[in-house]
Amino acid sequence: MAPDSPALSPTIRRLRVARALLWALVGVMTVAWLFYAGGLDSIMSMTRPAPPSVATADIGQPAPILQLPLVGGGEMDLASYRGRPVILNFWATWCDPCRAEMPVFERAQQQYRDQGLVVLGVDFQEHDPEIVAFLGEIGVTFPSLVDRTGETTRQWRATGLPTTFLIDRQGVIQDVRVGAFTDEMLDGKLAKLLTQ
Repeated sequence: MAPDSPALSPTIRRLRVARALLWALVGVMTVAWLFYAGGLDSIMSMTRPAPPSVATADIGQPAPILQLPLVGGGEMDLASYRGRPVILNFWATWCDPCRAEMPVFERAQQQYRDQGLVVLGVDFQEHDPEIVAFLGEIGVTFPSLVDRTGETTRQWRATGLPTTFLIDRQGVIQDVRVGAFTDEMLDGKLAKLLTQ
């Protein structure tokens, strides 16, 4: 029987209409996300290279400028932590590996605080209420900043989440990891970072 045959049952016709309406709805929602909710900007911001005049994050090089708003208010400048080793972690609430490694960084902050270690999180383009809820649920006490535009994340070349930078007391990037840290992995890296 031909697909457009009048002998199709009413159930099959209703299913075809429902499927067509569902695809139309998906199309409308995609267009709305791309143009009205910032989806296109998010996609484009992750694919655009940093401008050539902007320093980018490379191992063995001074850390780029990082000045961002703190979750809950205020601002933070990475330069204010010069003289202290820093773990700088780019993350998002929707990132499962980020969620898994947050307790690793919290433990490191508690364990190595007396040796000057600073842990800073940088959330990628989310809003304070969802960030605060996430951090409270996980039990994170270290400061978290928000990269609302994605420009800082791009400048630091954090191409995947989580991405973590280990910065020495002189402000030089000593290590970069894309992917989640475990306690053992981080302790091995910190043994060297804390003695530099």
